[in-house]
Amino acid sequence: MDQETLTSLPEAAVPVAKTRSFFRRQPQFSLLWTGQTLSKFGSYISGSGLPLIAIQFLQADPLQLGVLVACNSLPVLLISLFAGVWIDRLPRRPVMICADLGRAALLCTIPLLYLASVLRIEALYLVTLVVSVCTIFFEIAHRSLIPSLLQGDDLIIGNSRLGVSDALAEIAGPPFASWLLQLLRAPLALLIDASTFLISAACVWRLRLPERPVTSAAERVPIWQDLRAGVQFLLGQPYLRAIAAYTALFNFCGGTFATLYMLYLLRTLQLSLLDYGLVVMMGGIGNLLGAWMAVKVARRFGPGRTMIGSTLLFGLMAVVTALAAGPVWLIVAILMLTQLTGDCALTIYAVNEISWRQSRVPETLQGRINSCMHLLQEGIGPLGAIVAALFSQINHDVRLTLVCGAIGMTLASLCLLLSPWRKHP
Repeated sequence: MDQETLTSLPEAAVPVAKTRSFFRRQPQFSLLWTGQTLSKFGSYISGSGLPLIAIQFLQADPLQLGVLVACNSLPVLLISLFAGVWIDRLPRRPVMICADLGRAALLCTIPLLYLASVLRIEALYLVTLVVSVCTIFFEIAHRSLIPSLLQGDDLIIGNSRLGVSDALAEIAGPPFASWLLQLLRAPLALLIDASTFLISAACVWRLRLPERPVTSAAERVPIWQDLRAGVQFLLGQPYLRAIAAYTALFNFCGGTFATLYMLYLLRTLQLSLLDYGLVVMMGGIGNLLGAWMAVKVARRFGPGRTMIGSTLLFGLMAVVTALAAGPVWLIVAILMLTQLTGDCALTIYAVNEISWRQSRVPETLQGRINSCMHLLQEGIGPLGAIVAALFSQINHDVRLTLVCGAIGMTLASLCLLLSPWRKHP
């Protein structure tokens, strides 16, 4: 697909329906949305539960906890790109079902080992590692499948609804997970998360859409050739290249910011845990507001202006966060405002960027392009976190590190501002 074709496709950012009529019109997407919403809530159980099991039941030391975190993030760097190649070669619905069933089965092994009194930290490493692999395949296949369910106007509306689910899960997921982990012993609570993956698998299984033909072994080119074709397509299109550059720089600088954010609030600004909770809660509300506003903002300004404006606004809010000062009440007010506004802007960007990309990339390349973006989104942040830790250790100034990260996230917007997106409606 050449550049003229990319820019001449119909816009995917004009809403034409309210939520109820949208779900009635799109019953297939409604099934997918239902399963995803439940599994998003459930994922907070395992996200909190696995480290809690390591600490409370296995007396893990800091090194073991670090290995556990590495087991969750390492597969992103190692297999994301290869996962995209296989997802482009195979029908996506079976990949998603297998990933959900795999995650459910793996999580069930932890309570079984616990009840048998043979649970060891190595089991948590293995489960975390393989669950992460399954999640990578599911997320890339999920992003690649949506354009088969939704087209045109409905694509951005569908991504907006998924954004609402993510925001609700961020707001209600942690307290729900904490309550459940306290009500049940942590290993047993993982059974609830496993059940949400089973429901998600059932919802995906009920989808009725034409399956992509499986490429025979004789017709397949070497995996490196397929991988190179995907990367070349991404780098060869100015719009996609600008998005990729922004994503890489933003997530690297964002990794430096996110790593020290809690330390900055609790130690540098000396906020209480209650104040910290209020600030973080406003981020979830901002995500919810952004998901709700994404369609309307894109309708008013178009995807290009919307994406550039939202990234600049988020960067500005990050800088204000890093420079917050004054009485405690004023600091809390500033941080609540920046969390609300910044997370709202970031969600607006994400919904429009994903929708634009899904509507422009050829169906045969969806998996590879989504895997490239997944790597840039999830794999670059830990590198920034390492840099932040080292930089803070050297200069002993958390605020300075945050200021540098915030400025970097703001400057990342230049990747879009100095690209063809600047003239894109």
